[in-house]
This record gives sequence, structure tokens and C-alpha cells, in this order.
Amino acid sequence: MAKITIHGKTGFSKSMPVATIIKRIIAVLKWNISVEKRLKKARHIIQQLTGNPKFVPPYPTIIKSLATLVADTDDYDAALTLAATHADGTAEAADVAGELVHQDLISIMSMVQAKMDDDRPNAIVIATGAGFETKTESAHGPRKAKVVKGNETGSFVVYAEGRGQHEWQESLDNGATFAYCGSTRGGVLEVEGKIPDKRYYYRARMVLSKGRKGDWGPWVSEVAPA
Repeated sequence: MAKITIHGKTGFSKSMPVATIIKRIIAVLKWNISVEKRLKKARHIIQQLTGNPKFVPPYPTIIKSLATLVADTDDYDAALTLAATHADGTAEAADVAGELVHQDLISIMSMVQAKMDDDRPNAIVIATGAGFETKTESAHGPRKAKVVKGNETGSFVVYAEGRGQHEWQESLDNGATFAYCGSTRGGVLEVEGKIPDKRYYYRARMVLSKGRKGDWGPWVSEVAPA
């Protein structure tokens, strides 16, 4: 999942001829759809990944495996069948099963994004070949952000540009792998309990109206205070 962002760069170079400028293409998982379409999307991605020479198992240990995605998708299918009976608790169980599939797909998508960033001219082909959709990175560039050490051992305060709700990600390797670390009502994230003297990376994106999401900002990093 390397190079999820490139420290604010967008693929432009002053030395490149205009005809060769390549904007960064971002893999997209559109999950705000009906449950039936979610299941169909997961099956499609499984089909596209199976035997795909660019994504040969085993995947990196931090990435959900294709076998896990297959098993969780089968469980989701079964949960949806039970939910159709309207028995008590079946709808909630289906929601839980669906969220497991969602997280599997997000994890795998980050691996796909890494391949795309390593081969930008073929990024769209790589993404669609894995079953994901794409979008072009905003022409306005990434939003500003910063992280500062907190007053307590292993604590940070991370700041992102813009008011309103933000979603956050945390990484230990400059975005090569990452985890979601919740959302905040504003552009400030307070972090505690991190390993002293270890470097952590953070980035954020705004949650816009009607469920839309802004572009991810750049990774910013700091060493946890001892």
C-alpha cells in the first residue's frame, strides 16, 4: 500500500512537457448503494482479483487477504438471506457482516492504490482490472495539515484545514499501510497512548454534505513524545 499520497505532490513537474503531465488517479469504492448492489460489487471485485497477475496472493500481512474477503462476502450473502425473513436480530447481523466486507474492500483498495501510484500511466487500468472505480485527484491540491507533540507521553494534536466533520487515518510507515482512527466534528484530532520515540503519520479528509467526502490531505508526521 505504499505511497497512498506523495507528500502533497500531484504528479506535475515543471520540467515535463504539457502533453506528458499525468494527474494522480485515485481508486474509489462507492459503498453508498443498496445492500444487493454492495454484495454484487464485492463479488465483482473478487472475480477481478482472482488470478490477477498484479495482485498475486499472499497479500502483504497488513492487507486483508482475498480468502478473507471471499469468506466474509459469503457470510454477508447468508446474513442477507436471513435478514429477508425479518426475524429478530437478522437485519442487525446483516449490517455487521456488510461492514466486515466493507473494511476488507477498503484494505484491499489501499493495496491497489499503491500499485496505481507506482505505475501512474496505467493507473486506471490497474484499478478497473481489480474491480474498483477511479477519480482524478483534485486540481486544487491537497489540504494543509500539521501535527504537534502533545503535553503527555505518547500524545499528539493533529490539525487539518477546514471546519466541519473530518475523517482520519493513521500510519506507521508514511502511508504504506494505514488504519482508520475515527472522525471528529472539527479539524482537530487528539491522540493518546502512542509508543514514545516512534514516528506516526496522520491525514484527514472532510465529510461534506449528503455523505460526500473530500480528498485526503497530505500525510504529516511527528515522533511521539517520551
